[in-house]
Amino acid sequence: MSPSPSEKRRGWHWSDYWRSGRTDVMTVQTAAGPVAFDTRPIWTEWFAAFETGAALLDLATGNGQVAGYASGAAAAGGKTFAITGVDYAEVEAANPRLPADCRLMGGVALEKLPFPAAAFDGAASQFGIEYADTRAALQELGRVLKPEGRTLMLIHHADSVITRQTADQIAAYDAVLGRSGAIRHARRAFTAHLRGSPSSGPEDALREAVQRAAGRLAPTAAFEPVRYMVGYLDDLARRIASYEPESALARLDVFEAGNAAWRHRQQSQTLAALDGPGLDAFVQRAARAGLELTERAEITDAGGQLIGWRTAFRKTSTLRPPG
Repeated sequence: MSPSPSEKRRGWHWSDYWRSGRTDVMTVQTAAGPVAFDTRPIWTEWFAAFETGAALLDLATGNGQVAGYASGAAAAGGKTFAITGVDYAEVEAANPRLPADCRLMGGVALEKLPFPAAAFDGAASQFGIEYADTRAALQELGRVLKPEGRTLMLIHHADSVITRQTADQIAAYDAVLGRSGAIRHARRAFTAHLRGSPSSGPEDALREAVQRAAGRLAPTAAFEPVRYMVGYLDDLARRIASYEPESALARLDVFEAGNAAWRHRQQSQTLAALDGPGLDAFVQRAARAGLELTERAEITDAGGQLIGWRTAFRKTSTLRPPG
């Protein structure tokens, strides 16, 4: 079952992210800088309960971080697992150092898993399944799990520190660069240089746009991502003549695409996060997919900050009619 081009496109904003070597998105901004929430203990304990020879599925695998935790748990227990990670994004080469028992498959829609029924003993999802159409994705998960198969899901919480900080970063970006026109003015300035007809008008407009954007920056953590972006544009504005125009325009293409992907990832996370009623609906959809809830809890970090939901399910005998 091959994904359609539109399904592959759904993961565009994650493909370059994972190929860049990034490892996770569960970061909390602190006064000392970003701190990643360590999920390894959660997964190591959960995977350790599976018998040797277990077939395990990691949904929305990213760079295979959780798949790697499964492999480590197997090795620690003297076991062997067959571990498959799937993702919308193109992730096959996202982590070349994964153990041999881990296979990553990109371009896979969670709503259309390319596996036969009852293929897996267990399935994991670390801040991933909530990005999908959960009604269809849970039905597919129920289909590919074996009877009594188990699944553990860490899910973004609408009230978590991560979601709140993400929303703040989007608001900061929109306030600073959303309508600044700085990138557009940069293109005009370098295009004029490329054509051999530089003029002060586009260059002055670029500098003014960057200055206006810089004036909207605030000294808070929410503004750190957009502060870097403004710094990049400021460097271009100050040293237009020192850059080769064609190269500068190509770099602007990459910069703008990266900004769009960043904002899309941030916005997707806030939209995917579940509040209490949202998780209730998720659990009901899981039940209709033949998945019985066995655990539901909130996850907090060492400082007591809310990180997300932890939910676990067990595959029962049959699917219920969708409703």
